Amino acid sequence: MQKIKTGITGLDDLLFGGIIQGNCVLVQGIPGAGKTTLGMEFIYRGITSYNEPGVIITCEQFPESIYRDALNFGWNLRELEMADKLRIVCTSPEVLMDTEGSLLEDVVSEIGAKRIMVDSISHFRNVIGDPLELRRSVYSFCNGLRKLGLTALLVKEQENTSEGHYDFEEYVLDAVISVKNVEGPAYRRDRLLEITKTRGQEHISGKHSFRITPGGIKVFALKGLIKSLRQPGCSEQVLSTGIPGLDDILNGGFPRGISVAVIGNSGTGKTVLGLQYLINGSLLGDKGVLFSCEESFEHLVKNAQRFGWDLEDLHRQNKVKVLYQSFIDTEIDKSIIQLGKAVESIGAARVVIDSIPGLISRINDPMLLREKFYYLATYLNSMGCSTLLLGSELDIGKLELLQSIVQGTILLKSTLEHNRRIRHLEVYKMRGVNHMSGNHLMQINKGGIQVYPRIGGW
Repeated sequence: MQKIKTGITGLDDLLFGGIIQGNCVLVQGIPGAGKTTLGMEFIYRGITSYNEPGVIITCEQFPESIYRDALNFGWNLRELEMADKLRIVCTSPEVLMDTEGSLLEDVVSEIGAKRIMVDSISHFRNVIGDPLELRRSVYSFCNGLRKLGLTALLVKEQENTSEGHYDFEEYVLDAVISVKNVEGPAYRRDRLLEITKTRGQEHISGKHSFRITPGGIKVFALKGLIKSLRQPGCSEQVLSTGIPGLDDILNGGFPRGISVAVIGNSGTGKTVLGLQYLINGSLLGDKGVLFSCEESFEHLVKNAQRFGWDLEDLHRQNKVKVLYQSFIDTEIDKSIIQLGKAVESIGAARVVIDSIPGLISRINDPMLLREKFYYLATYLNSMGCSTLLLGSELDIGKLELLQSIVQGTILLKSTLEHNRRIRHLEVYKMRGVNHMSGNHLMQINKGGIQVYPRIGGW
């Protein structure tokens, strides 16, 4: 069984390498879901990346509009046509389904095509009214493509989107890819891709978010990321937190390859603790990544300066890499992949995410949230990172889901006693670590956080 790569970022990971050569794949979705873009990129990548000439058959768009749309992604299809690597044919469904005609055979033979995209086979329904005859004709058309040695993406407009409804094309074709453009929180729309069928090959199931970027489609395949990591990140190694007193409570520090939720209300010192963990870690030789959804790079640099930490210089030296993305523009799947690339690029051992509520602000579904938390924690753990996930008690409903997945939880608290604000730190949970329980006094001074361990707490 030979597979061919689609060349679409992330999609081949879901297909464990690509589509079986010679298969006919149905790409279906509502208007604006990205069907035609996916099909065009399949043809373009085939020509430019794998030297496989392709054919685009269109039943409603003129070639000029296809050239124009493709150029928006930097794909010069006109140039590929002039090099005899591509043919764009605008024709009617009657011509395509005419078994006596040789249009398709001639075009394929002319350039030695290996791939084809037909946009769209929905027009076949306009020509043939009888359901049985329509099914027979689509089946026959697909067999004709296979005889020509083509691997095909057949685009179809999805009319009925209700669960449990299946069109006959989904049974006839070898694989089915559904793309959706659904309304999400805060009046935004999210794109989702799901492979629902691949005859004769394994695929990663589930719905995966994707984006149409200026360079083409990017599918964020989180399951594929975790499967690609062969060894678990947890080890016997312990990372010093670099925070005076906290290592004593933790019996040395954080085990390598765990995730720890750091939860406290505003002003309890979460961001300072995260910065100190990364900056002192860099002095010990551990590189780190800070992902900020709420404070810009400039604000973080100024905050660090107040404690005498030169975050800007550490960022410049790639000792502490800072990624900033406003929570308004944050998509969790994309962010997890970005984090992984940043960790990999500098060989980071420490990660701080500030903050978790910012990262998950667009997810309301508890099951989906739990799934995303799982991917986030498991992916970073598998890369051997010890990660701090900062969050507020105000979001405790969502963070309870997080606590069941992470290996540790640290609570930061403050109380007002005799008109004086007293801070405490409690290691609420640290799986596999013999830590001191109870509340321990904590101060934030000019050098950062200082914890005063006391057996049994205060």
